[in-house]
Amino acid sequence: MLPTYPLRTAPGYRSVVSCGALRVEAGRLSRIGRRILIMEVKNVEGRRNRDDLERRIAELERVSCDDYEMFNEIFHCVNEFIFEHDLHGNFIGVCPRFVGFLGYGREEMIRLNVRDLLLKKDQKQFQSYLDRVVENGRDEGLIRLVTKVGRRRIVEHKTLLVSTPGGDRTIRGIARDVTDMLETEQALIESEIRFRTILDSIEDGYFEVDLEGNMTFFNDAIINYVGYSFEEFHGMSYRKFMDEANARRVFEIFHNVFVTGTPTKSFDWELIQKDGARIFVEASISLQKNRDGNPSGFCGIIRDISERKRAEKELAYLAYHDALTGLHNRKAFLEKLDESIREAKRHENDRSILYIDLDHFKRVNDIYGHEIGDRLLVQVADRIRKVLRDTDYISRLGGDEFAVILGGVTKPRPEKLAERLIRSLGKIYDIQGIRIGFVTPSIGISTYPDDGHDAETLLKHADSAMYKAKEERNSFYVYGSEEPKAHHPRIRRIR
Repeated sequence: MLPTYPLRTAPGYRSVVSCGALRVEAGRLSRIGRRILIMEVKNVEGRRNRDDLERRIAELERVSCDDYEMFNEIFHCVNEFIFEHDLHGNFIGVCPRFVGFLGYGREEMIRLNVRDLLLKKDQKQFQSYLDRVVENGRDEGLIRLVTKVGRRRIVEHKTLLVSTPGGDRTIRGIARDVTDMLETEQALIESEIRFRTILDSIEDGYFEVDLEGNMTFFNDAIINYVGYSFEEFHGMSYRKFMDEANARRVFEIFHNVFVTGTPTKSFDWELIQKDGARIFVEASISLQKNRDGNPSGFCGIIRDISERKRAEKELAYLAYHDALTGLHNRKAFLEKLDESIREAKRHENDRSILYIDLDHFKRVNDIYGHEIGDRLLVQVADRIRKVLRDTDYISRLGGDEFAVILGGVTKPRPEKLAERLIRSLGKIYDIQGIRIGFVTPSIGISTYPDDGHDAETLLKHADSAMYKAKEERNSFYVYGSEEPKAHHPRIRRIR
């Protein structure tokens, strides 16, 4: 559609000029000292030929001659013009009388040849243009012209070969400056190329979804994350590549962004790849809006943080587990003991702990080395696991010291468990062909609430009982407090 240009009129009246297929709707112009005649020309179907356009433009120029400055200003802004030239390229006619974007008036254009407006390197192609028009009767395309002040413009033209009443043949056409439009389109294309290049070069995944959560746009990194092809992933719902728990959480986050309009900076969720493998991603989400300002979807960036999650999980594991044996460590044991005491107090139950120390373990390191000593500790941990129940809590406190919290019973019987541990841990150890039969356990036992009401006290009393057992080795002692004076406890051997 060709542009329209409003004219100044009195209030309540309007006048619009559209160049090319010219349309003039006129009311009364404001009084400027003399009466101006305005003709109303309506664009009726079937009257769009070049002669009709020329006639109407000529009429407009004639009736507007009294307001030359106004129309001169308009014609400076017009990007279209109608022209006629002979088969040598000499201009015969130009309309309107001033070609604004070229900077030439009609009288100047009549004295020019089309070649005068072309770049030097394009002048050689002009004859090919003439030949096409003569052969085909018409031509259209883009051409570069040089304005009066030397600026380069890109012009779209459509031409026809016509015959005059006298039998001469000329070329008539209409031309339109499309430089700004093409430059805008080129800028958009280049911007899209830059945008796509950036998206495809980053390791992070970029995606866009509609309000239903279906994938509408994404970069290559997303494809690498999920393992689907472009065709498979395009239009896929977010629920297809995560479990129900993650889908509910993601929905809540997207819903909050939709309601508040506030982007989320970072949140984690777990994706399920096409092959069933799971990865953790960190995501940020923003709301997208259409031209009317209404929500149209969401866009976001995700980053694979599976390695970080694994490292965090490993660090969390090491914070509460012994790296050598895989048992819980001293920190985990003390926290669990506090929890067990609170639970026992709430339910009015007893809770017993066993403190285990290996006899003669130092000799293993001295004779066979620390590697054999470490392997022996691993076997000790395995034997303790086999003796205890799933409800019991096993820890390695450090070195050759282990501890057990008996759970799942109202009145624990730690003595029987201690006997089983002594029989198991006192057996010969076979490590890489080395048979070690001199390592035995010494076990101390204390029970809540008889031997203490807090973790520190219970562990201290179990440790005291264990050191009493080490005097005889391969035995266990139970800490007792039946004596009248609690600060003079009696350690008794019950084996």
